[in-house]
Amino acid sequence: MATEPEPGSTTGALAPRPTGALAESANGTLTGGAGLLDHSDRDAIAPTAGAIAGVLGIVVTAAIAVVLVTMNPSFASGKAGGTANQLGSATAAGGAPVVEPGSPAADGAQIIATKPCVGCHTIPGIPGATGTVGPNLNGVASRTKIAGGAVNNTGPDDLKKWILNPPALKPGTLMPNVGLTDDEATKIVAYLELLK
Repeated sequence: MATEPEPGSTTGALAPRPTGALAESANGTLTGGAGLLDHSDRDAIAPTAGAIAGVLGIVVTAAIAVVLVTMNPSFASGKAGGTANQLGSATAAGGAPVVEPGSPAADGAQIIATKPCVGCHTIPGIPGATGTVGPNLNGVASRTKIAGGAVNNTGPDDLKKWILNPPALKPGTLMPNVGLTDDEATKIVAYLELLK
């Protein structure tokens, strides 16, 4: 059963615009889409004011960043990228120590290459030891403190205690206990003591 359209109506997908008091009071400027009207004259904030506020927000954020960087003493002292204690000796960077074949230090170098140490540390003279998670071990034997300054390093015994069980000396450290034997730790320390 088909119905016929009412007289005066138009057929199609869109309904006709209403006529009357409501239609006469609306701003009739169409600015897009299916019958969208421009209401910008009734907005609480003009579009240009929003743009200006956005630009000012960016400028203020940049100014605060500059102030914070200039106030940071690490940037002023040139140590923002780390200290020599953390990064190792800059003069010997990449220089492998001379290791006598068959010595405990040579055995230590071979042990280090088979352990997870190489994934986290850069260790001169150890192939593949280019990690950046932990500190560069170049110059570790010359450092009076290790583990970010939390552990004394007055000699081979301190270094050995550290590598045998790091969490015992610095709870919360990211350096794990890798299950070294006492003999392995002694040989590893013999190698690390060459990194002065």
